[in-house]
Amino acid sequence: MSESAENDLGKELIGLCRAGRLYEVSNWISEGKPLNISAAKRRGRQRSLLEIAVETGFHSLVELLAKNESSQLVRDAALDLAVSLRRLDLIELLCANGADARSVPLADVLLTWQPELFRFFLDHGADTSNGRPFAQALGARVRTALRVFLDYKRAHPEHATQLQEQIDCALRHFCDKGDLKWVCLLIWAGADPRSSGPILNEEYTEDPACFTSGLEQACHPESVDVLKKLKPDSNRDDLAKLLHCAAFWSRSATLEYLLEIGAQPNDKANGGSSALGIVLRGLSFVRVGIHGAERLASHYEVRRTFDCVSVLISHGAVWRPDRGYELTSLRRALVECEPAVTIDLLGIFRKHNVCAAETVHKLLGTPLMREHLKSETNALLRLGIHLDTKPISGRWKGIGQTKAAR
Repeated sequence: MSESAENDLGKELIGLCRAGRLYEVSNWISEGKPLNISAAKRRGRQRSLLEIAVETGFHSLVELLAKNESSQLVRDAALDLAVSLRRLDLIELLCANGADARSVPLADVLLTWQPELFRFFLDHGADTSNGRPFAQALGARVRTALRVFLDYKRAHPEHATQLQEQIDCALRHFCDKGDLKWVCLLIWAGADPRSSGPILNEEYTEDPACFTSGLEQACHPESVDVLKKLKPDSNRDDLAKLLHCAAFWSRSATLEYLLEIGAQPNDKANGGSSALGIVLRGLSFVRVGIHGAERLASHYEVRRTFDCVSVLISHGAVWRPDRGYELTSLRRALVECEPAVTIDLLGIFRKHNVCAAETVHKLLGTPLMREHLKSETNALLRLGIHLDTKPISGRWKGIGQTKAAR
């Protein structure tokens, strides 16, 4: 048969299916005419006649074609289409005629929001672990999946571990997004904010070295409400680690809350604050968001960092860099800011005695910093900073003055 003749037959058969001409299609099959025809593409491949029948929703036609379909792939593709159309009647019909319920990813079923579809596929052996389907559905805020999840978990204790991992994964996702409503729902459903694992839809976190917890992710959003809901406890949780997370993201309200419930600001062996060091390093990222390569960052643009610095030092944090790169990093960041930013930071340091005079002298004593602060000489003198002379050990007033001069 020529290609042209095959195309004509295909068009004729498709027309019969779309018109619901059941008896004509039945006669076609009885006469031994081919059912393998080409139709418009779906998801990058040619659709089958069975899929076209599913689209029509004609129950008897779907049954007729499914019974006469020899390809498992075609039956399974039609089942996938029936799921997307949320047609439980056609799903049941296709499975009764050879389609494999396990061929459809459970996540696709859950995203239909139809509990009756969820239960049908679960009852027919759907894979509940591959691709974390429940985590995907809960992460997409499919509320109807939550009750089915709880029922299935109770009925299948043998799957309890992997199901718990999925709801914990979804919780970490909502902690990171600051979605208090869904955090509350998942905590109610038994999610553990202290378990460690990957974050939903973040591939890099599949590496165990990048595993995190809901508590850690709750330190990322602007609001502290989610973290409060998780009730971190100084006797149970590593508050220092949470403090570092909040410092990295420059979340002053979260820092304040953690310090109030017992986090210690000074945790380094030399008595300094690693959280304060993390906050100060955050100045290095400010210029990333500045439009125009030539412009220096203003005080307004570093305000979040200053807010965090103020919170930490108000709770007694001190800056004692024990590695050369800490000084170098802060120096480079300050050079990318307006000179007044450095003066403001030094003013905070002096007021609260945050660091030793020698540390300030090392920070400012390079030719690059001297040139950068040339316009602020009088401001430096008002702070008692004299860069041309050696500072008195541990003293802030009159930094740079010799003992004889004092």
